[in-house]
Amino acid sequence: MSLTSHRVLIVEDEFLIAMDLTDIIRDAGALVVGPAATVREALNLLEDQVVHAAVVDINLGEENSLAVALALENSGIPFVYHTAHEAPGTLGWPVAPIVRKPSIPTALISAISTLLDPSH
Repeated sequence: MSLTSHRVLIVEDEFLIAMDLTDIIRDAGALVVGPAATVREALNLLEDQVVHAAVVDINLGEENSLAVALALENSGIPFVYHTAHEAPGTLGWPVAPIVRKPSIPTALISAISTLLDPSH
């Protein structure tokens, strides 16, 4: 599966996981935006960069990524949650597909591809 010409934001606070995601997404042909390790970094990237899709960890250190998920939803940018924890409940979290950590690279790329081309 190819993500050629798409720009994918990575929001992940764990350095090694962020680097692994970067490699996986680049290998699929996308340009990686970030990775962002904090909510502030992610929101700044969303303001300054063109983003077509995003991969968002729910827990970012001592904060959660709700503000990022809402900003993505409000901007019409599709995203997947990439998390080892429980999926966000209905407490104001946008609905998005979930890819569980540790993820299989093909499953992650398939999820992103489906976001970008729902007929996929």
